[in-house]
This record gives sequence, structure tokens and C-alpha cells, in this order.
Amino acid sequence: MAHITLKHALLIYKPTLYHGKKISKNFFEGWYYKTVTSKAEESLIVIPGIYKSTSHIDEESHAFIMIIRDGYECLYYRYNISEFSVENSDSMIKIGQNEFSENIIVLSLSSTRLVPSTDIEYESYVNLVVKDWEKIMGRESDSSLKTSIIKHPFTPYSVRGYISFNNTTPYPFSYSSPTVMGPFAYIPFLECNHGVVSMSHKSSGMIEFVNMKHNGIVENRIDLENGFGYIEKDWGVNFPKSWIWSQSNTFINEMEEEKSSSILVSIADFPLISPDNPLYAYLRNFLSLFNLAGRIIVFYHAKSDTTYNFSTYDFFSKIVNLEITMDDSARQYVKLHVVNTANGLNLEIDIERKAGSGIPLRAPSKQFGKMALMIEESLDAELHVKLWKSDENSKEIIFNDRAVAGGLEIVGDVMRLVNKLTTR
Repeated sequence: MAHITLKHALLIYKPTLYHGKKISKNFFEGWYYKTVTSKAEESLIVIPGIYKSTSHIDEESHAFIMIIRDGYECLYYRYNISEFSVENSDSMIKIGQNEFSENIIVLSLSSTRLVPSTDIEYESYVNLVVKDWEKIMGRESDSSLKTSIIKHPFTPYSVRGYISFNNTTPYPFSYSSPTVMGPFAYIPFLECNHGVVSMSHKSSGMIEFVNMKHNGIVENRIDLENGFGYIEKDWGVNFPKSWIWSQSNTFINEMEEEKSSSILVSIADFPLISPDNPLYAYLRNFLSLFNLAGRIIVFYHAKSDTTYNFSTYDFFSKIVNLEITMDDSARQYVKLHVVNTANGLNLEIDIERKAGSGIPLRAPSKQFGKMALMIEESLDAELHVKLWKSDENSKEIIFNDRAVAGGLEIVGDVMRLVNKLTTR
């Protein structure tokens, strides 16, 4: 019978650490660092990670660093597995000369490491996106909808600089809910795990983009002094079948505050038991019971330093309404209302974006057996968040504000996901 070592327990209670040290194949782990400039004029996403394919010797295994900005193709820097290392009790990772921790990022990225997407990859991505749109719209699209997808320019930038993080806000720990996944964190065989490193913090630093085609000229500098930051991560063997993900901590009425509120929405369709797990064969006749539609909905209220949780594992939290729509101009809308029936807390979130203008991202895919181009991430989604408490006699508004520079991903057959969550 397997026993839980101190190391395993530490990984449960501190999801920020690297989880793949003893895993040689069929594994991925990625850290998502989001920083928005002080006036919310520009967003910068940095995603370091590692992908280990199903074979020990598969050439698809590698470490990577993604740099994402609005209006540009994602810069994907590829490294050998041997160039990935962990230090300081697994709390800092290094990829080549680049360093990442809870407190700082140091970048020294050479354009010689870049792997741009191919025409074949991009065409496959476009077809996936249009297929997802057709499910939302409930009909086959015409060719004009495909033209809504913007192909962003690729520039072979070298990237250098640093970002430091001040006054981070970890997800609050308890033994019943050690991470943002709640008691699901204790299940060792999930296909995909999610962790929040910091819901909200301030940043400082500078990132430079050097165009190596133009004699090494610094074309762009992003000043991240007094910026807004958020950090999360994922690890496991595969991404969910379909999901809705959104995050922002740049609220209009909190731009001048020391710390900002933060909203995280992650709704996904995933198997409780991975097909790679030995138990899968024995439970084949009961798999429908283990295929879940779950949600992580967390709101951090900066003014009161309080975290409100409306996730699946909170027994009293229920979905009142969940809608996803898309019009002929390719604008997508998400409407979500959740309630805690025990304390009368209500959270209403409205999200809007122009679909097709987001950035195509690679993600681990069992279907393709590699890091495949399959996600459209928008960096300019707008969110309206309202939190209130009500009873028979009164209604107390706790928070009501609009957020900009929001992240949004809508991937896969999300209408099936909505039906699962809203059909009683």
C-alpha cells in the first residue's frame, strides 16, 4: 500500500513547488505570471513550463517560456529538458539563464530559441476555434466568421529584464481546502491540477524587447513599476476537455490603491480519474460517474482582505445562472450568477470580449501528443463584478466595479459544459 511521504504532503500544502521531480514522462507543469501596467494600458504574460511526452526519448519533450502581449504572436522559447532545474527547496525554477519564483522573474531570452507557429499549426488552430464558435452559436458558420480571427505579426524578439512582486496574496490555507482546488487537492490521480500562487500583488521592474532583425534595437520597453500582478499554475498529464477561464485584478475604482481586488473563474469538464491511471480499466463501466463539470470561482476583496469562495466543493454554493453567447460580429458574452444559500452571499460576473482577436497559445494535448496550438487567450476582456449579501429584509452591496485588461479563454464544447452545470 502506498504511503504519503513528507515530500508528497508538502506538495499538497504548497502547490507553488515543482511537482515533476520524480516524473520522467507524461507530465506537464506551467506557471502563469500576469502583470498589468499601472494605468492598465498594457498586459504582459510570462509562462515558464516543462512538457514531458509519453515516451522517455520523444523529441517533443522540452522546457519552454512563453511571452504574451496583446497584438503580437506569442513568443515561444524552447529549451532542452536538461536546461530546466529547480533550486531553493524547489521554490525557484531556472530555464537556461531565466529565473522564476514567487517573488521575482529574471529574463534573458535569446531569439535563437524561438519556435514560431507553422502555417499548418495555425490553420488547425483556426479550425478548432471556429468549431467551438459554431457550438456556441448553435449553427454552422459561414466563411466570414473565419475572417474574424486575427493573425498577429511575428517578430523575433530577444527579451530581457526583471519583474519583482510585492505584498503577494496567497490563497488562504485550511486542511479541508489546502489549495484553490479544495478537497480535490488530495486526489493524486487527477489529469489536471490548478494552484493559485498570488491572487493580487504589486509589481516593479522593466522588460525590454530587442529586435534582432534590426541590429539589436530595443523596440519596446514595458515599465511595470506599481503594476498589478497575479500568479497561478497548472500541472498534470492533460488539459480539460473544455473550459471557461477568466481573471482580472485591475478594477477601475481601485487603480490608486495599494492592493486591488481579484476575480478568478475557472469552469471545466474533466475526468476525475485519468485514463492513464491503473484504476481506469476497472472502473470502465462507471466512467460517467467520474466525468465531472466543476468550477473554481474565487473573489478576493482587497478592502476587507477577505476571500469569497463559490466553488464546486463549497456545499452551499450554487449556480443560479450561467450563459455563454456570441453574436454575428464575434463578440462573446459570459453571464454568471452564483449564490451561497447558507449566508445569502451573491456573486454576479459579466464578461465580454471580441473573439478572434486573442493570442493563440500552445498547451499540452494528449490528442496531438505535443504542446499544440489550441487556445485563444484574450488580454483585453472586460468584466463587471458585483458581490452582495441579501436576506428577506435587506440587501448589502459589498463590491460593485468594472475590471479591464481581463484574461479570458473559452475552449472546447462549452455549451455541453454549461448544460451539465445548469441542468438539474
